Amino acid sequence: MVPTEIKDRLARSFEQMRITPILDDTTLKNCSNEIARALLDADFPESLVAEFEGKIQTVIDTNEASEGKCNLIYKTILEELSTILDPRKSASIQGKNESIVMFIGLQGSEKSYTCARYARYHMTMGFKPALVCADTFAIDAFDLLKKASKDKVPVYRSRKRDPAKIASGGIAKLRKHNRDFIVVDTTSRHTECFALLVEMRRLANAVKPDLVIFVIDGSVGKDAFEQARAFRESFAAGVAIVTKINTYPKSFGALAAVAAAECPMIYSTKGEKGEEFKVFEAESFVRQLMPNQDHEREDKTPELAYTLRKMHAYFSKACQGKVVLRGPRPLVDIPTMKLYIQIMDNMTSEELEKSEISKERMVHLAEQSNVDVIQVVGMMTVYKRKAKAWLEIEERMGKLNSIYNKWYLQK
Repeated sequence: MVPTEIKDRLARSFEQMRITPILDDTTLKNCSNEIARALLDADFPESLVAEFEGKIQTVIDTNEASEGKCNLIYKTILEELSTILDPRKSASIQGKNESIVMFIGLQGSEKSYTCARYARYHMTMGFKPALVCADTFAIDAFDLLKKASKDKVPVYRSRKRDPAKIASGGIAKLRKHNRDFIVVDTTSRHTECFALLVEMRRLANAVKPDLVIFVIDGSVGKDAFEQARAFRESFAAGVAIVTKINTYPKSFGALAAVAAAECPMIYSTKGEKGEEFKVFEAESFVRQLMPNQDHEREDKTPELAYTLRKMHAYFSKACQGKVVLRGPRPLVDIPTMKLYIQIMDNMTSEELEKSEISKERMVHLAEQSNVDVIQVVGMMTVYKRKAKAWLEIEERMGKLNSIYNKWYLQK
């Protein structure tokens, strides 16, 4: 799971480098600026982004050919983001027998939902997990936890008002039922980190967990630094999970902030057995963000295929006056071409290559491009007409080549 918006903007920047007819330093600088804006929108500190831009500018200023500069920019971004996101301390995903894990988090961090998923994941790993609801603040805490567990993991609750007694009693009872992986969900009432940690330290002294996991709301961006640092001071062996990574661009800034606090992280992703929790490894994570290294300027699409990428390149040349539009009524005029370029700029590299998008994606694409859905539909209609014409031309050229070859052989 990676921040979708950041991934798309990185892909578009490298795609722009790939499809530009003349790749000069101005184009490279524009792409560099777009990547920097994406990082700022993701709530990266301005000082980090300025340093980041400086290193890319150093690449642009070299005497390397433009093709080589594009590859060096790719390598620089990969290395720099990997360094920024590296917490320099390895996390631990609890995996021993008789484990007790305590989840803590501020209000709105999706803590209860995350801890239920964490318990379900360990069930797929061969454990017999159980959940303890030690949240005495929220009226519906037990119901929410039970719903999040999807009835796959038993949830313990008590009428007592002391969270420490609830947790201790729940752990003792669940162990009698041979539950070997117990996850304790704690209160969600705090909105301020200091008060939360004071209460959680007292609770941890009673529960004595093997691992404490701090769930951080990704939407807070760089403000996660202070939360992560305070958590590390309270629980030196604890780890963090940043939530809402796929929903908020600022979650990317939150990951960088937690890494800057040298707080080890784990994260959830989709695996062969469904949802998995993995140790956060910076370089592996960044590679998922970056487009594949086929960003080099070679068109790997078969020549017979007319793609949205080729239409984008043609429209771009036409808008720059590099293509003469002939005929009294061209299929698409210049203003419409610019509109369609605006839409295609919001598409991923894979979508431009496959040239197929669902109705749901059309709606989302219209919102991203600030246009009506009917204009996205119109673009796809134009594309299909051009693709059909392209195929007909290729078929005719194939027949002419066949005729010429037969004539040439008979000479």
